[in-house]
Amino acid sequence: MQPRALLLLFTSLLLTACGQTPPPQATIPEVGVQTPQRRVVEVAHDFIGEVKATEEAEIRSKVTGRVVSVEFQEGALVTLNQPLFRIDSDSLQAAVDEAVAEVARAKANMEQASADAKRYQSLVGKGTISRQQYDDAISKQAQAVAAHAVATAKLDQARTQLRESAILSPYDGRIGRAQVNVGALVTANQTLLATVSTTAAARVDFALSEREYIRMMQDRVRERQTESEIIVTLLLADGSLYPEIGRISFSDRAISSDTGTFAVSATFPNPHEWLRPGMFARVRVQVASLPDAMLIPQKAVQEVLDKTFVSVVDADGKVERRAVVLGARHGDEIVVKEGLQDQDRVIVEGHHKVRPGVQVKAVMLAVTPADDAAASPSTSG
Repeated sequence: MQPRALLLLFTSLLLTACGQTPPPQATIPEVGVQTPQRRVVEVAHDFIGEVKATEEAEIRSKVTGRVVSVEFQEGALVTLNQPLFRIDSDSLQAAVDEAVAEVARAKANMEQASADAKRYQSLVGKGTISRQQYDDAISKQAQAVAAHAVATAKLDQARTQLRESAILSPYDGRIGRAQVNVGALVTANQTLLATVSTTAAARVDFALSEREYIRMMQDRVRERQTESEIIVTLLLADGSLYPEIGRISFSDRAISSDTGTFAVSATFPNPHEWLRPGMFARVRVQVASLPDAMLIPQKAVQEVLDKTFVSVVDADGKVERRAVVLGARHGDEIVVKEGLQDQDRVIVEGHHKVRPGVQVKAVMLAVTPADDAAASPSTSG
């Protein structure tokens, strides 16, 4: 038996003989540690957006009258120039017939006035009529020509209105419910008949606060990324990732003074019509790629008075506090920009039980598959 062990045994027996219990041995606290992980991290910003059609038209009649037919199936796909509604055209046809007659009358007057002017031209040269009579004839000819032009314009207008009694689809897309029934009286340019929207692509509108806008611009400048190079993805309401990649198609010229936000739109291909106007989704704007980011679990980070630090176990098994500079969040992890080395043993579990300088027993924790799978783009913080 070693001398130290004999001494401890003797001391224990002596205290027992004196009726005293030996003091308990101090236990060394146990903490779970991990070393920082290196991975490729895509830095992104998430925003709540609303899906809208890239093009949408409210269908209204340009003529007043009663609906005589609805020529589409509600909710169906329609094509460019497909008839949708027809308005009673009897009165419009009558207006066309009247305008045709007016044009004929104006043409006859114009031809008569032209003939008179020509005849008066020869007579005034012979002195048969006065110059004033000739000038009057020329004036009447000009008035007849103008009257014919007015009548022709009215005929064109009447024919246009007759054509517009058949209301056509403005583009390929999907139409909603009919807002009027057969027999309903509609007023020109007022009564809403239906709404048609395109389907080949969809627009998602979202807004950035001024702080978010500044942070995103900082990331873009750091990565030297142009707006056309920004990749946008979409997370649907059920958490699934929309399979098509979007691009920024609009960014406002200024921060709104009313809302304090910056309006942005992204356009996504919509070949299967997954995206419908009115849906809400989370827009993920990728603004940076970190090829060799250092990551630690977020639960290892501690904050005191707006400062962030982590606890590490040094080579002697003692706790050391390290100030760190953090970057983007990445799932349950966070990027460390400064303050750690790859070989540092960061306390992930049990750091609340220890303080700097305390001797601890470090138990290395495995990086679980769930930690490795946290590959969703990071949110810049």
